[in-house]
Amino acid sequence: MHNTIISYVQDILNHPLEEIETIETISHKDFHNTYTKNNTPIVMTKMIDDWPAMKKWNLDYFETIGKDKQAYISKGNIRQGDTAWEFGNFLSYIQEIKDSQTNNSDAYLSNLSIQKLFPEVMDDVDFSLISDFKKYNSTSFWIGSPGTITGWHTDRLNDNILAQVYGKKLVFLVSPKDNAKMPLSDKYEPGSKLCAVSMEEFDEAKHKVFKDAHVKYTVLEPGRTLFIPKNWWHCVYGIDISISSNNFGHTAVDHFRMKSVERVKRSLHSLGLYGKNCVCHYYDDNGKRQKR
Repeated sequence: MHNTIISYVQDILNHPLEEIETIETISHKDFHNTYTKNNTPIVMTKMIDDWPAMKKWNLDYFETIGKDKQAYISKGNIRQGDTAWEFGNFLSYIQEIKDSQTNNSDAYLSNLSIQKLFPEVMDDVDFSLISDFKKYNSTSFWIGSPGTITGWHTDRLNDNILAQVYGKKLVFLVSPKDNAKMPLSDKYEPGSKLCAVSMEEFDEAKHKVFKDAHVKYTVLEPGRTLFIPKNWWHCVYGIDISISSNNFGHTAVDHFRMKSVERVKRSLHSLGLYGKNCVCHYYDDNGKRQKR
């Protein structure tokens, strides 16, 4: 599956795809000085071998601890496509993902807060590689079917480490140096910046400039972590049933810079005065706008 996607993306682009640099392990200090400070992505292959999550996390495990929990699930590429959210029973969604190869579901339990939903598993992961150098951190987990898509976006001033615990994902990155080749979307997502380009429905007439972007990629296998530096564009495809965890981290200075702008946007958005086309709201069966 991932080779098909890689070939398809390469056919769009005028420049050859480039694999992201890979190392095995690195000290916290060297990581910070070499990659964080230089805003450079890197794949690490042996940094999470001793995480309890690597031994425990699978669908059966989350089924065991997820009783009486509720969560949001997304379907399809909600950033460049329709905003499709459902809210319901966590165990039902786990079962839907389990059955995804027969029901063709692209259900995605995406960006769920570990602290809020499963605080008891916080010790199963360790993002101190990045969190030790950040004032603010948030840790999430992601459980998805094969075929899930997280479309092109940036996390603005957050540095991000994505850890693949179970299954595989294919990740594409574009440097902020190529911002001019990533046409902006009018769709709003709090804390993010969205690109208008959908690679599944690529429109060359509208987005020809994207063809000149320099795109990096990696196949993120279980046990691998990817550092996605702040302001780097990324697009993620679920290849298998997969479970991931990630940490968003930013400094006090970046926190102030983000919040000073984002607070105004969110206030206007909550009143329906900004970003009416958005990722964070959906319409219920009665046509009423609901917040995710």
